Amino acid sequence: MSKNKTKTTLADYDLVLDESPHIFEKWSSQWIMLQVIIAMLLPLAAGTYFFGLQVPFITGVAVLTSVISEYLYERLVRKRVTITDLSAVVTGMLIGLSLPNGVTWYAAVIVSVIAIVFIKMIPGGIGKNRFNPAIGGRIIYLMAPWIVNAFVAGEDVLTTASSAEAITGATIWGPDLVSSATPLYYISSGVSEIPEGAQTLWNLFLGNQGGWGGSLGETSSITILIAMAFLIIRRVINPKIPALYIGTFALIMFVYSGFDFQFVLYHLFSGSLLIGATFFITDYSSGGLTSMGRNIFPIGAAILTAAFRISLFSPEGVGFSILIMNAIIPFVDKVVMPRIYGHTKRPKVHLDYDLTEPLTKRDILTEK
Repeated sequence: MSKNKTKTTLADYDLVLDESPHIFEKWSSQWIMLQVIIAMLLPLAAGTYFFGLQVPFITGVAVLTSVISEYLYERLVRKRVTITDLSAVVTGMLIGLSLPNGVTWYAAVIVSVIAIVFIKMIPGGIGKNRFNPAIGGRIIYLMAPWIVNAFVAGEDVLTTASSAEAITGATIWGPDLVSSATPLYYISSGVSEIPEGAQTLWNLFLGNQGGWGGSLGETSSITILIAMAFLIIRRVINPKIPALYIGTFALIMFVYSGFDFQFVLYHLFSGSLLIGATFFITDYSSGGLTSMGRNIFPIGAAILTAAFRISLFSPEGVGFSILIMNAIIPFVDKVVMPRIYGHTKRPKVHLDYDLTEPLTKRDILTEK
């Protein structure tokens, strides 16, 4: 062997230096988003059946606004255009399905712009946004009446937030801000029984058949469950995550109700709990980085959802719970981050989820 032969170094190898995920199969971001879009066609079809052609119209407006907003933002800041990954389409569809019956098209436009530009793109785009854009837009829409009453009408939000006047007095985007009462409103307001004329459990399972209010895409539990099953079969979502969320919530409400199974079912089939378990809790970028964090996220969200509904602060609670967990999950990941095999220290996790190795870099191929 020649004495002048140099040692092999890592620089001699063709290493992949791009940002993760490194996927060499058919599973691209575009493919995953396409599966989610296909799954959402079921709730979209059910909403169209129960609420009419306003559902595809509003959803189409939200999708178009989301895609245009993402495209214009990326061109404005001179970033690579990423609308072909279909994530903006997914966000727009979720926003459209989250809006209430009778919503105006310009409300959908405003919510979509806020969700895409301020919640998704400014933090860095897909994979770097800490908060789920669709949930953020949903909460902004829900909070709009309170904000109007607090800063425009002069209402005391602390004393009127749970009253009907605090919501029906809002006029910022028209009367569509107010959705009709749902069975969830009654069972979360301290009544001992569901009023006559309210939805039966069977109707809640099949869909809105009694003229009750609710979001356009969440009134048919069976279509959402089928969509969940589709995504699980396609291996897009981990079944453990929705199971932990729904199971933890059901257990808490079962104990709280004095082991009333019917009470639990009303909570499960009302509101956005199932659509949240299918499309929001399972979001890759805002649901936890570590294995332990991905388990803690749905459990924490379920506990918060139950707390919101029990405390009567909000008859919904799902959106607030997910946003709260979006905010705290980076701190949870920092605590539960496992050690690298052979190292005595855990890698540091910054709040923007950038990992840094605390040890001195070594070239193991040049070491003796």
